[in-house]
Amino acid sequence: METPVPILRPATDWPRLLGELVTQLDTGRIYNRDLNELAAALAAVDVAMTRRTYIRSRTAPRPH
Repeated sequence: METPVPILRPATDWPRLLGELVTQLDTGRIYNRDLNELAAALAAVDVAMTRRTYIRSRTAPRPH
């Protein structure tokens, strides 16, 4: 059995995909039982974005 190859999405896909996630959250199409795991994943994205912004600009507030 072959190991599946992860799909790498172009950066231009992420705003649309995150917009779809917003719509699903707003319309209740995400189960409450999945919200904690989703919140943890989004918090990790936030930390990575903050770290990336700091590394790029060196003028942004230093991440914790």
